[in-house]
Amino acid sequence: MMSSSFNIFRVGISFVMVCIFYKSSVDCLPELSSQKYFSTLQSGKASLAYFCQADSPSTSVFLEELKKAVKPLQDYGISVAKVNCVKEEASRYCGKEKDLMKAYLFRGNILLREFPTDTLFDVNAIIAHVLFALLFNEVKYVTTLERLQNIEDSLKGKANIAFAYVRAIGTPEHRAVMEAAFVYGTTYQFVLTTEIALLGSIGTEDIEYAHLYFFHCKPVLDLTQQCRRTLMEQPLTTLNIYRFIKSMEAPLLVCVLF
Repeated sequence: MMSSSFNIFRVGISFVMVCIFYKSSVDCLPELSSQKYFSTLQSGKASLAYFCQADSPSTSVFLEELKKAVKPLQDYGISVAKVNCVKEEASRYCGKEKDLMKAYLFRGNILLREFPTDTLFDVNAIIAHVLFALLFNEVKYVTTLERLQNIEDSLKGKANIAFAYVRAIGTPEHRAVMEAAFVYGTTYQFVLTTEIALLGSIGTEDIEYAHLYFFHCKPVLDLTQQCRRTLMEQPLTTLNIYRFIKSMEAPLLVCVLF
């Protein structure tokens, strides 16, 4: 009886150890040499890398935020790595001090974007900037009402629009919009602005907070007719945006009285 109890206890300990190991392996930030990192890049796969000197203490705050972004970015198929540069290395990414203050986004071995680390100030900014760069075809950034109107006119009778205003690039609301665009970007045209004047021009009085509108353009066949607009009333979080868009997909119920 004691032997049986001990075996159960031992199995329990093993299970706990496996869980702890699995969690730590998922959340950790891989550290690679420059040569090893480039050998791991796969065609068509996105990867975010931060190149730094192994003994540099000034990067500790950024690395903590980068570590927090590992798991969320992995959920979108994006790998993250810290690349340790040796002092004698003279590559494009390791050679100069100013190059060590940037993170680099690759698709395969092709460089897509450079991010100064001061723009990646926390985990929300990291995820928002990376997804924004990868979704440049799915998310249109506009600064004028004319540009927004041109997009609206071009999609009448074809597709609906999710139009978002956020206070700044890299905010939690910006991240939420980008995460929604990652899921729904092939179904709806996402449009983004940080221009308060543009938000005010479409009739919103409360411009202190982030907003999301759904433009019902697909049913519109008359190009002179404006797309009906529905404002999301909840705060801009990823879950709220998912729920809002799903509700916009639901068929419109019409009550007919006889």
